[in-house]
Amino acid sequence: MQKSYALFDFDGTLIKGDSIVRFCTFAWRKKLCPTRTLLHGGVMAIAYALKLATPERSKEAGLHFLVGKSEKEIANLSLAFCRQILAPKLYSQGKDEIAMHKAAGREVLLITASPSFYLEPMKKILGVSDIIGTRMDIDMNGKHTGLICGENCRGLQKPLRLAEYLAAKGDRLRYEDSYGYGDTSGDIPMMMLCANNVAVNPRRKLRAKLGEIQNIKAVRWGTSKRK
Repeated sequence: MQKSYALFDFDGTLIKGDSIVRFCTFAWRKKLCPTRTLLHGGVMAIAYALKLATPERSKEAGLHFLVGKSEKEIANLSLAFCRQILAPKLYSQGKDEIAMHKAAGREVLLITASPSFYLEPMKKILGVSDIIGTRMDIDMNGKHTGLICGENCRGLQKPLRLAEYLAAKGDRLRYEDSYGYGDTSGDIPMMMLCANNVAVNPRRKLRAKLGEIQNIKAVRWGTSKRK
C-alpha cells in the first residue's frame, strides 16, 4: 500500500544540538553515569568532531554506563529525560510541521542517528507514528551491553532502515507527496526519497548541496519557550 510520509531527522532538526550529550549528562546527574564515563564520552565526542574516532566508537564510549542495567531502569530514565530535557527544547515550528502533516493524513517518522531507546517517549510526546534510530544491544537477560546493534543509523543507513521498516509493514512511500526534513548532508539520502524537502538551520555541507536537491527550501527555526 502506498502512503505519503513526513520524515524528520531529530538532532539539529527538531532540537538544537545533540541529544546524546544531554542524555549522558542527565544520567550523570541521576548518579547512573560515573564521572569518569561522562568525561571519557566527552573526550570521544571531541575526537569524533576532529575525525579521530568513528561515530560508533564515540557513541559506545558515551553510553558505556548502560552496561548491565535493565531495559526497565533505562526506560524510566529515558521517559524522565524526554519530558524534562528534550520536550521543552523542541522547536515550536517543528511541532507545527508535524501537526500539519498529521492533519494531512501523512505518516510521520523520526529517523535519527541517535539511539532510539532514549527517544522512544518522544513518540507519544510528538504524536509520531514511529522512531527509527540507532539500535543498542540487549542481552538475553534484558540487560544493556552498551554496544551498538547493527549499523549506526546515519547517511545511507537511513533509507535502508526505512526500507526495512516499510517492508515489515507491507507499505511503500509515495514520493510525490512525501516530505523530508534534515540539517546535515548526512540527511540527504533520506531526503532524496521525498519530492518535498526542508533544510532546517542547514549546516555548511548541506548548504553547499542545496542546489543539487530538487524542491528543497531552507528555513531557520528557533527554540520554543517553556510555557
